[in-house]
Amino acid sequence: MYVDEIRIENFRSYRRAQIELLHPDRSAKELERSFGVKVLYPNINLVLGSNGRGKSALLKAIGLCCLGPTVADAGIFPYRFVRREYGVTRAVLKAELLPHDQDGVRPSVKRLSSRVRIERKGDLESLKFLPRAGKEWARIFSDDNDAFFCAGYGANRRTEDRESFDPSSRRKASTARAQRLRSVFEEQATLVPLAAWLPALRARNKGRYSQVLTLMRAITGPGHYALTGELERGEYLFERQGQIVPFPALSDGYRAFFGWLGDLLYHVCMTAPSGNKLVDNRGVILIDEIDLHLHPSWQIEVLPRLSKELPNIQFIVTSHSPLVVGSLQWLNLIVLEQAAGESSLLLRKEIPVHGLDADQVLVTPFFDLPSTRAGAKAQHMRELRNKARAGDRSAALALMDSMSRGDDAPAPRSSRPSKRGKTR
Repeated sequence: MYVDEIRIENFRSYRRAQIELLHPDRSAKELERSFGVKVLYPNINLVLGSNGRGKSALLKAIGLCCLGPTVADAGIFPYRFVRREYGVTRAVLKAELLPHDQDGVRPSVKRLSSRVRIERKGDLESLKFLPRAGKEWARIFSDDNDAFFCAGYGANRRTEDRESFDPSSRRKASTARAQRLRSVFEEQATLVPLAAWLPALRARNKGRYSQVLTLMRAITGPGHYALTGELERGEYLFERQGQIVPFPALSDGYRAFFGWLGDLLYHVCMTAPSGNKLVDNRGVILIDEIDLHLHPSWQIEVLPRLSKELPNIQFIVTSHSPLVVGSLQWLNLIVLEQAAGESSLLLRKEIPVHGLDADQVLVTPFFDLPSTRAGAKAQHMRELRNKARAGDRSAALALMDSMSRGDDAPAPRSSRPSKRGKTR
């Protein structure tokens, strides 16, 4: 299953908005005809916008639609989903889904509509799936299959401690499908730790275990900590340039990244039929703040690497990082802009950004900063620039000097005062 289009009405910051999404079902030729360029990453959708504009809300809306007819029984508490506006008592979400054989849908069924309505009565809200759930939805009511696969990871994602992990209590709390999305809706939700399931997989299915190790190493790439497959006191060890570190001792960035990746591979392994390659699994993955705690060098490569190593997954992610933006093409970017009445719109802007540096990206309409320099510095440089344009040679030289160093850098030797107080 992939999400082809999402429409939103009166949901959080959205009054009315819609957007088509990139997914692997669109052929290279079709994408090239649509966008006029060769598409490098056909499964990546990156959502950009100011704080409070609705990035996380978009992920929630997509997640609710992917739950389809199970949404009302998923155990998700709809906290203030309906837009707070006079006379508004309901929100409506509609997603056009593209099913596959993996979903148990007949080949003749090319599209499914998932329509979710949220009703508000006072302070209470309720979720309802509007279409009649026909035979095409049959497999979504079972947890032990890979149909309609969707997983999501919120900005507060945290991996549960191995000692406290209890799969039985999770099953009692909500369905497995809802568990895959809990992190998007609940800040306190935790992810399944690698050490809680990977050792058993190694004993039960060595081939699939080997696929997990290969995928995790390929996705992180060279120069990063890699999963060794060895355990120390029940925790997996990671290695980089000869340094061995157990998972709990990794930095925040590595724990956040390996945390959601390990959780994702857990759900894929638990649902994919025996004999299937993990990279062949289709589905939708939602990630809030993909660059969370990641070093700039990793921010540049994280989405291109995910696109390459998991080509059958549709990624819908958010970020504030210009380095992440510069690693993609404009067609991968969805921008949230303010419309009338503090509502949000979903747009694509045909502005080339692939390969630009961070400063260049920040002054494009994707971020719309007038300058990447601090306020006083920017004002000083504007004044110098205006004087230089008017023919002031000394202002031009001062502008060039100011552009090449910070205000706290030592002045050039030619302009430093001598010990006698005179300029050399």
